[in-house]
Amino acid sequence: MRAVTQNAVHYWLLMLALLSASVQAERFSVLVYHGANPPYNYLEKGEQAGIFKDIFDRIGELTGHEFEFVLLSVARGHKSFESGEIDIEPGVNPSWRQSSRVPGIYSIDYAFSREVVLGRKEANSTQQPESFYGKVMGRVRGYRYGPFERHFGPGKIAVYDNISERELLVQLAHTRLDYIMIGDVTAAYYIANYPAYRGFKEVYEISKLPVSMRIQPKRAELKREIDQALRHMLEQGEITQIYHKYGITMLPL
Repeated sequence: MRAVTQNAVHYWLLMLALLSASVQAERFSVLVYHGANPPYNYLEKGEQAGIFKDIFDRIGELTGHEFEFVLLSVARGHKSFESGEIDIEPGVNPSWRQSSRVPGIYSIDYAFSREVVLGRKEANSTQQPESFYGKVMGRVRGYRYGPFERHFGPGKIAVYDNISERELLVQLAHTRLDYIMIGDVTAAYYIANYPAYRGFKEVYEISKLPVSMRIQPKRAELKREIDQALRHMLEQGEITQIYHKYGITMLPL
């Protein structure tokens, strides 16, 4: 009984803190990449949809703030964040932006991101990146892959950049690429929903890293509010429910 009471007190204290912040409700811009990156973000009947939309809808309910999604290319999005035009970039690990002029400040972690190498059905799984030497591997222009990048270059992996995961999958299907680098959640979505990709399979895990919200350094108060909202959503299982809505089993933090 005491535990229930303590949980209730914690909940209402959180609600009071968030409601008091909502008196100063503001509108903030959220970066999403065009070219479609389902199930994180995509257009449905002309409207923004996906995991990021659902998460920010709930954060908006908890904070009183409004969040406007801005669709840009990866390269343009990075520049817009550095220039201060974008307030938030969701689903980021700090290591991916450490070379940026404005690395940003980060919310608490709310999920994991696994980046993998995807191949066609005849491809063999491997634990050795050197197995890909001499092959052509697709990458979304502007995405970074940490230590795995030391395997790129002459005599190693030849990297071909394109604007989106969707374009890379088409090229893999038409054998224009040997492999592609892609998030496992996005890969699973396309494989489940597009028959042409049913034979594609993960052949190598590049990384498994926690992700958070990258926020403009000048938005320290917003970071505090987003941290409170995300912490509440994690405690109530709401993040897990959002991922499950799109057929994704979220890895535990």
